[in-house]
Amino acid sequence: MISPHRSAKHLKFVRSRLCAFCHHPAGQAHHHSRKSGGGGMGIKGCDLLTIPLCKPHHDELHKTGTVEPYSAPEAEAECWKAVALCLRDRVLQN
Repeated sequence: MISPHRSAKHLKFVRSRLCAFCHHPAGQAHHHSRKSGGGGMGIKGCDLLTIPLCKPHHDELHKTGTVEPYSAPEAEAECWKAVALCLRDRVLQN
């Protein structure tokens, strides 16, 4: 299993961005896809695989597995897109 990478600096960067779904200030970093990020049941995935979410959308995603009006597969695609955009923007920031 891959050991999850931890980065308080990256989480701070993600929380400073806009919510991936509503584009309001996020304030929260959602750890996406525990399996591919070295996490497991009760273990957070890699900090590099986080997306910015506002509290309502973060709660909704954890509760239902999706965010209205997206289907679960559409929300999953949006989450991966947000991961890629965060990583790109973080690299370009330096």
